[in-house]
Amino acid sequence: MSRIGPLDPGNVALASRRSLTDLLWVANTRHGPGGHWFARVSVDTGDHDHLATAADAVRYLVDHGVAVPDALPTDNELAALTSIRAMVRGLLDPAAGWTDAARSLLDHQRWRLDVDGLLTADGDGWAALVGDLLPPLLELVRLRDRLTICGNPLCRLVFLDGSRSGTRRWCDDAGCGNRDRVRRHRDRAPVGAG
Repeated sequence: MSRIGPLDPGNVALASRRSLTDLLWVANTRHGPGGHWFARVSVDTGDHDHLATAADAVRYLVDHGVAVPDALPTDNELAALTSIRAMVRGLLDPAAGWTDAARSLLDHQRWRLDVDGLLTADGDGWAALVGDLLPPLLELVRLRDRLTICGNPLCRLVFLDGSRSGTRRWCDDAGCGNRDRVRRHRDRAPVGAG
């Protein structure tokens, strides 16, 4: 038999309506008290959850540039976003696999190609947003060795390390990174100096 192409399964590259950044902002709806860029905290008061209420979810996602539907999400849609968040944050554990909740979302979702050739979830509103986050989730699973958590223990935002060396420490160098540099400088300063 003639070999007319590779025998191994091929990668299919399709663009989706939602980005990895959209997915990561959903994953960061739970974070520490230092997880807001303007935060100047020194005490860990525990994580807070921006998916606790529909209004808080909308406000947080919009504030971070994620386009959301006009209506508020239902309790089931908030639960689906929480499942996606848990799946992403679970990827920080190298031994973790797909969660049952994330698999269920995949099992029940259908997609189509829109007129621009983008992979688009069937449905509308928040259900479509949830479905549109699943293709980026598949890509993030592939890139999981580059997923990391901010080096600021009070922040706990997750981010994708795109640096060549794979050693980026901070979710944001101007925020958490600068705070750490200032703290280390102050720790080195002689007592009574100033």
